[in-house]
Amino acid sequence: MQSLDRALLSDILPAEVFRNMSAFGALSDHFVEQVLAGGELFRLAEGEMLYRQGEVADCFYVVLKGHVKIYQDTQAGCKIIRTTTEGESVGFPAMLAMRPRLFNGSASGECIALKISCQFLYRLHELDRLQYEIFFINLSRDMSRFMGDCARRSS
Repeated sequence: MQSLDRALLSDILPAEVFRNMSAFGALSDHFVEQVLAGGELFRLAEGEMLYRQGEVADCFYVVLKGHVKIYQDTQAGCKIIRTTTEGESVGFPAMLAMRPRLFNGSASGECIALKISCQFLYRLHELDRLQYEIFFINLSRDMSRFMGDCARRSS
């Protein structure tokens, strides 16, 4: 996982792209800029791990470009749960539950992800409560979609 300079983000993704991402839907451009400025930006190559099953979940990620495969290692092998879309958050349920991660996340090709720590998420609440509430709803919606996929896979 290679750390990226946030100044390069505008060269990779134009600002208007963020408006169509599920994690950033209905948020002001200013709030999205604050989220981008306060997170850590990473580039991953295909197959590179974003996070691992069992690790401490003190952050979550927003997939800005590319896709992340969410899967679980089982005795029967690799069980794919979901492949994310651009703009979707991943790893939020484990961070929210304050439990170790249940799944692995790896890049399904070149990928750019924004890491948001739980400390920074709290600071966003202090910066703008209304925008934070919308952001939290967006993250909860992503989490609900993920949980739905988990339920479908187990039945």
